Amino acid sequence: MLPVKLPENIDLNVKGNPLDSQKSWKEVDVNGKKLFRETDTLDTFVCSSWYYLRFCSPNNDEKGFSKEDVNYWMPVDQYIGGVEHAILHLLYSRFFMRALSYKNEELNITEPFQGLFTQGMVCHETYKDPDNNWISPEQIETINGKKYLKTDHTKKIKVGPSESMSKSKKNTIDPENIIINYGADSARLFILSDSPPEKDVQWSEEGIISSFKFIQKLWNLNSKILDEINKNNKEDIDEELTRGTNKFLKKVNDNLESFSYNKIIANLHEIYSFLINKIKKKYSKKTLTENYQKILIAIMPVLPHFSNECLELINAKEIKWPKYDETLLIQDRVNIVVQINGKKRELINTSPNISEENLFEIINKNETLKKYLNNKNIKRKIYIKDKLINIII
Repeated sequence: MLPVKLPENIDLNVKGNPLDSQKSWKEVDVNGKKLFRETDTLDTFVCSSWYYLRFCSPNNDEKGFSKEDVNYWMPVDQYIGGVEHAILHLLYSRFFMRALSYKNEELNITEPFQGLFTQGMVCHETYKDPDNNWISPEQIETINGKKYLKTDHTKKIKVGPSESMSKSKKNTIDPENIIINYGADSARLFILSDSPPEKDVQWSEEGIISSFKFIQKLWNLNSKILDEINKNNKEDIDEELTRGTNKFLKKVNDNLESFSYNKIIANLHEIYSFLINKIKKKYSKKTLTENYQKILIAIMPVLPHFSNECLELINAKEIKWPKYDETLLIQDRVNIVVQINGKKRELINTSPNISEENLFEIINKNETLKKYLNNKNIKRKIYIKDKLINIII
């Protein structure tokens, strides 16, 4: 029968649920039958439904939270969690916040979280032995392209679908082995580069190896940049290094804000190719050091260990998140791809924001394009400003 009055003076210094040790309360007699009361009085989600309020007043010994702290810190700016939290945890949290704010003039916050981003799961193939028992990847050996049990090569392993990693299905990967063999940065790089963060990540050994190799390329690039810095050049040949760094910083900032972490990895590959070519141009020690330091700080969220090591090697003293210069983002020239019936035929370098009419005047004077367009009937032109023009003949 409910409600049930809980016992008083409970000893809380016990393992597990304190009510389990209250035998006089837990054990009851109903019509001569010995029964046991339910001791789990609250769902586990209750604890995680108001923790954000406790975080506002972590040192308050008198109550869970104070209205002054909550009104200052709440609501939470951004909640990031797995898809498994999207229903119960968030539903309970919203209920608690509304219940606490109901007819409460001192606390009037109806939504606990202003923003929600639901991240995907890390997935891996599943494996079973002939007896239908789950097998972990560490228990498997590949021979001639087929998978067998390491301890018994007569037992062939059945490969199941890729599912979210779980201990019950034994399709987890020990992160310690990954860190020992490839480093923590390789794991971070692979997880972020594989797909958008809201999508599931398909774990693969090949992906980790690829990320590891790219970090080695970055390390070799770092050595070349250090050699250029040590040459102590006094003057810059142009502003292209600074301009390229600013474009990179703008992209990284925008992609961090939009949670497009996989695009940051694409930006990282772009800046690698850019630096490989630009460091040959003999920039001054000051310009090269300042720009490289900004790039290293910008990649800290992705490659923190690599970044810190390189920053130490260039004697970086003050680490602040770099700002980009808007004036350096304005392009003086752009390369426009010219396609004829969808096939690339020429690349035209011209001023930005050129009109289709003026661009076509340049095309008509281009010797390479004349042989494709002379005496041809142009049916249609598709122009994407500053990027591409497709001429249909």
